[in-house]
Amino acid sequence: MNQNTTESIVTVETLDDVPEHVLRGLPEDVRLFPSAVDKTRLGVWATKSILKGKKFGPFVGDKKKRSQVKSNVYMWEVYYPNLGWMCVDATDPKKGNWLRYINWARSGKEQNLFPLEINRTIYYKSLKVVVLHIEEKIELSKNCQV
Repeated sequence: MNQNTTESIVTVETLDDVPEHVLRGLPEDVRLFPSAVDKTRLGVWATKSILKGKKFGPFVGDKKKRSQVKSNVYMWEVYYPNLGWMCVDATDPKKGNWLRYINWARSGKEQNLFPLEINRTIYYKSLKVVVLHIEEKIELSKNCQV
């Protein structure tokens, strides 16, 4: 009996996979831990309270045409007048920064960041105060609209 099975290999990100430049670039009020949103990924967690309106960025990655991007998980599209629509792709952790680890919110209530485009560069801005108590942490999450 010949049986075809397709088992998808699930890769789980660990802190050992994070390039050193990403860890060095983390602001003092956030850390990387396993994500509550996606169990296969790391997430960015606030370890100190964050004020509403705080800006993080810029989001860093390779500039590519959409046809060159294999996954939209770690990228943003930005319009360049001379080039048209281009993607800032941080799929390769070596090419991105810590902002690539911010995951999508599962609901509007959970969302605490908003992507913001300034001069063809993506930043994240906190939508509300993230209040933490001692030994508490909250995962930062974004919505999908610029």
